[in-house]
This record gives sequence, structure tokens and C-alpha cells, in this order.
Amino acid sequence: MHKNYLKLLIVCFSILSYSGWAQVISGVVLDENKQPMPTVAVKIEGTNINTLTDFDGKYVLEGVASGEQKVSFSIMGYQTTTKTVSVISGQPLILNVDMKVDKEELDEVVVVGYGVKRKNEVTNSIVQLETKDLTDIPTPSFENGIMGKASGVQVITGSGIAGSGSMVRVRGVASISAGGDPLYVVDGVIINQDYFANGNGGGFNTNPLATINPNDIENVTILKDAAATGIYGSRGSNGVILITTKRGSKKGLNFDFNVRVGVTNPTARPNMLNSQEYLRLYEEAWVNDGNVGVPVLPGSNVSWEQAQNVNTNWVDETIRTGFKQKYDFGVGKGADKYNWYAGVSYQNDNSYLKGNSYDRINGRFNIDYKLSSQWELGVSSSIALANNNRIDAAWSGGLGSAMSTALPIYPIYWDKDTVDQFGNPHQKGDYWLLANINNNPVAQRELKEWNDREIRTINNFSVTYRPGSKTFIKAFGGLDYMHFTGDVYEKPGFDMSNTDPNT
Repeated sequence: MHKNYLKLLIVCFSILSYSGWAQVISGVVLDENKQPMPTVAVKIEGTNINTLTDFDGKYVLEGVASGEQKVSFSIMGYQTTTKTVSVISGQPLILNVDMKVDKEELDEVVVVGYGVKRKNEVTNSIVQLETKDLTDIPTPSFENGIMGKASGVQVITGSGIAGSGSMVRVRGVASISAGGDPLYVVDGVIINQDYFANGNGGGFNTNPLATINPNDIENVTILKDAAATGIYGSRGSNGVILITTKRGSKKGLNFDFNVRVGVTNPTARPNMLNSQEYLRLYEEAWVNDGNVGVPVLPGSNVSWEQAQNVNTNWVDETIRTGFKQKYDFGVGKGADKYNWYAGVSYQNDNSYLKGNSYDRINGRFNIDYKLSSQWELGVSSSIALANNNRIDAAWSGGLGSAMSTALPIYPIYWDKDTVDQFGNPHQKGDYWLLANINNNPVAQRELKEWNDREIRTINNFSVTYRPGSKTFIKAFGGLDYMHFTGDVYEKPGFDMSNTDPNT
């Protein structure tokens, strides 16, 4: 009996205790426009009591202890609101809250051409590189400065020849048969980056992007998301590279002068056979094929006896230690009503291949002027003069032949006056061309003058009208003018098939 009274006493005490602290707080959460806000997190600080508002902005917190309590309300994009209330035993409490917009957090929202996204959502879709990222190491053109600095962007250097371009792929190859190059936009002007604009005369050895001076670039923004087509249409399907050039700042007159000097060498030098090693291997192959007697060399242009006295290292005759130099000068100034920037640059690049060089002179002038509180004018203009002394390479000869078909048993010159086995007379010092000029890289280089000249100007003119403090209308026009001139002069003796019938 005594035990039953004890149990009843415990139950009554529990009920009385619960009624002393298990109170209810409820209410409605509204935004700045007095509209209900769903999914707002409501929590009693220092406890595990929390909930979310429903579609009508209503919430209910149960089991709240009596006394002073702090109730917090939080949701992304709005300031966290904390209310201190006094909870009285046995009296439900109604607490309504109006949330305020968090302006600082709204700054983290990125407005893009294809919608509005929060900054953390576009982190992997947009990459921005500053001037120091593009010029920290010497590069032949600005796109090489992107290499290894932007995730999802692959930059493959071409031949290494002076003035040659690089292949840029944003998030891999997007097409099997069509082009895979991204779209390049300079100060709002869509430019031509077609490597074959001057014809298929050596592929990437013609680089339209080489006329853009990296030192004039303020930043480069790479749009990797395929949704960039919402801005530029199908042309942006391979990604978009936005180039913004420098403007003046309000920090006063600012001067910038840079000098870069360096040398170039091939990263891997091929180890070629000398004449004796080649002849020994050829003789072994000749015997293994079941032949007897003195081996007959390929083409029958050189006899076995003649080959014993010739040892030409065609790689040494083709490559060298190159020298490059670049000078940049820029000046800019800004004020309340205007800002301007002017820059000039000279680049001379002699590559590791003999006879190959690239020269470029750049000039740029940018200005922005505020006519009034509503009207602004902007001008961006650049001009580049480039001269590319080209040589045959890869499959067309040069170093490609030096590493393949130009055999060490082939001489460079005739060592005496003679008549060859075909009855043709030759003088001492003439180029030896019996195996075709492609197999004499020295003659191919010296008897051919191949020069490309380029004039390019990229211009942008804009007018901005601001009818209100938060609204503006901008109209702009752009011009990308590119003029190529290519000259090829083959000296007498270059093409043995072209002969004058009167001589």
C-alpha cells in the first residue's frame, strides 16, 4: 500500500513539474513585404528545441522551459534575428517576427547572362585570372599564361616555333568534326582566333592571338559552363574567354615598365646515329635480308664509298640557342570624371630553330569619360604590327626531316667541282640536293624566304546612359580588323623541277 502511494506521488510531481517548464511559443515570420516566409529556421538558443516555418510562415515551439529565453530566426539572404522573451508557466506565448534582407550576403549573388546564381554555385563554372597570373612567367602569347592555372582548361603548346599558337580546350573536346576553340571576347568585342585565317600554311605557326599584349590585360575571365550559350549563342558552346584590358585608376599617375630577356632551347634533344653507326646497322640489315656484296644505299644517290667520308649531324644544323626580349611600358591615370591608360610594347623572339623569328610592336589606348551624372563615353583601341619569319617544320621539312629522312650520309655541300652520276655538273660549295631539297634542311632554309606580316586593330566604343541610380542602358560597337600578308620567295636551285628551257 505504501509503495502505491509513493508511485502516485511521483506521477503527480512529474505532471506539476512539466506544467512548470513545458510551455509553447508560436507565431508567424514575414519578409520585408509582409509576406509569409517558409523554411525559416527557428531555434531556442542553448537547447535542442527547433523547427521550420511552414508554407504560411507559421511555426510552433513546444517544450520550452519557463523563464528568459532567446529565440533565433535565420534563413539565407536575410539577417539572423534574435528575440529575448520571458516565458511564464501556463501561458502560451505568441511571437511574430519581420525578417530584414542581408545586403552583405546579397553581394555574394552573381548575376550572369543566363540567370542569377549564388557565388558558391558558379565557383567551378567561372575562373578569373589577373595580370600577375598571366605575366609571372615569359610566354609567347597570353593564352600560354593560362596553362595550369584554371581547372578544367587545357592548354597544349604547339610546335614552340616563334609566333606559334597553342590549343585551348575548355572542359575537353566538345565536338568530333567541328572546331573546339573557345570564344574570345576583348572588351566586349568578339575577335577572330582562327589559326587558318591565312590559309593552311603550317597550322599553328600562325597565331592570331599573338598580337594581344599580355601586359595590357587587366584580367581574364573564363566561362566554362555550357550555359554561357545564353549570352553568346552557339559560339559559346566551347567556353568563353573574356579579356578585359587595363584602365586608369584614381591613385594618381601610374607608370609601369617591364623588361624580359631570356634564351630558348629544345626541352629534349634527339639522340641521332652518326654516319658510321648508320652504315653498320644498314649493312647488318642488308646481310639479314639475304643480300651479298657491297650494300646499295637507299635512293642510289650516294655510293657506299662516298658515304664513308660524310658525317652530317642534321639536328645540329637545324637548332640553336634562341634569344628573346620583350619591353613593356604603360601609363595610366584616373579621376572622378575620367580615366585613361596608354601602353606600348616591343617583342623580339628568336626561337631554337635557325632562321625562325617573330617581332611584334603593340600600342593601346583606353579612355572613359563621364560627360554628366547620366552620360558616359568609353573607347578602347589597340593596334599591333607583327612580322613572322617562318621556316619549314614538322612534316614539311626542317627539324622534321633532320630527325627522319635526312640521313647522316648526306652532305650539305659539294666538296669539289664534279659531275654527278646523272650527268649534272656541280661546283664546290653548291648545295647537295640529289636526295631532294627536303632532305637538306640547310638548303631548304637558306634558299627559301618565308615571311608573314600582320596588322591587327581591336576597337570598342561605348555610350552609357543612367536614367536612375540602379539602372543603366549601354550601347557599344566594336571592330576587329586583321590583315595578313604572306610572301614566299624560292631562290634559284630550290625547286629542281623548275628550269628555264632557254638555258
